[in-house]
Amino acid sequence: MASPTETGIGTPQPNGEAPVGVDPMLSTLTGESSVRGPGRIAFIGAGSIGRPMAERLIDCGRDLIVCDPSPTVRAHFADLGCPTTDMPGNCVDAGIVIFMVANDAQLKSAATGPSGLIPAIDPSSAPILLIMSTVLPETVLEVAAEAASRQAHTIDAPVSGGSLKARNGTLSIMASGEPADIDAVRPVLDQLASVTFECGILGNGQKTKILNNLVGVANLFLFAETMHVAQLLGMDLQRLADVMEQSSGRNNGTKDWTARKGLFRWNSEDLAAVRSVVDVTRKDLHHALMLAERAGAATPLLRALVQGHDETPYTDVLMRWRALASEVGGTGGRSGATISNEHKGSCDDDRVP
Repeated sequence: MASPTETGIGTPQPNGEAPVGVDPMLSTLTGESSVRGPGRIAFIGAGSIGRPMAERLIDCGRDLIVCDPSPTVRAHFADLGCPTTDMPGNCVDAGIVIFMVANDAQLKSAATGPSGLIPAIDPSSAPILLIMSTVLPETVLEVAAEAASRQAHTIDAPVSGGSLKARNGTLSIMASGEPADIDAVRPVLDQLASVTFECGILGNGQKTKILNNLVGVANLFLFAETMHVAQLLGMDLQRLADVMEQSSGRNNGTKDWTARKGLFRWNSEDLAAVRSVVDVTRKDLHHALMLAERAGAATPLLRALVQGHDETPYTDVLMRWRALASEVGGTGGRSGATISNEHKGSCDDDRVP
């Protein structure tokens, strides 16, 4: 999400017209006759995960205003009957403001920038800020301190699960902050997630999410390399996945190899798709390394992983994922139907993501 201030929007116009960049529908719905309160939710950042989350809330009957710099995104939500804007400061009439932007810089811009949300907050009727992006814990605390100066409370609630679970409302959420604040937004969290973990003091949600992503990112890319090695060796990849699923190598990819090939196919549609995944996972690993350094932990494997991931060309990832997505079988072994089902499903609750 680009900084709203970079687009030159939000300039007041003569004769009382809406500021540049603000949809006329927004000006109508957020005028003096609008009712402020928990019934209205502002959703800032409707990207690959934010968009299906916002759509989910609309399907659940929520009164939403969507803020995003993309005209295409805003047009999509306008077609759904939803007011839109490209200036976060126009979202102060909401009782809950969800941030689902891509990184720390975008969060700071959307929250505290000149056209951001917090400078526009009326302390007498401040919303609850719900930070669902994955960012550093100190960024959350910095935003929360600014929000507190306007009497607004902040909850840290990053999500995990991907776009399909976002659309179905089956994400997992790692929430931290004051228990009373979490309780206040729980009906919304329950519509977005099948489980919400309360992680303690503000910032712990981000720590939990970053450490989860460390394992998840390592698993995603190392598993792809492993299966590509097996492919080049002429092995049956489904058979290998079946063996790993009942052994110490099990992971989400071995749970459903066909689905994982579909993920590789989706993420390797073109170089831009690969770049998007690689860039966000590089951010995740660097966040994990920062946490480790600040904790004084020795993490030689993490350092090697960060360096290796940073140095891997996008084209290498594209080639590997496309090769795996097109895999149709291998050599050796009996059919999967002959595999023992003795332990099938016994480890569903402790699979590494």
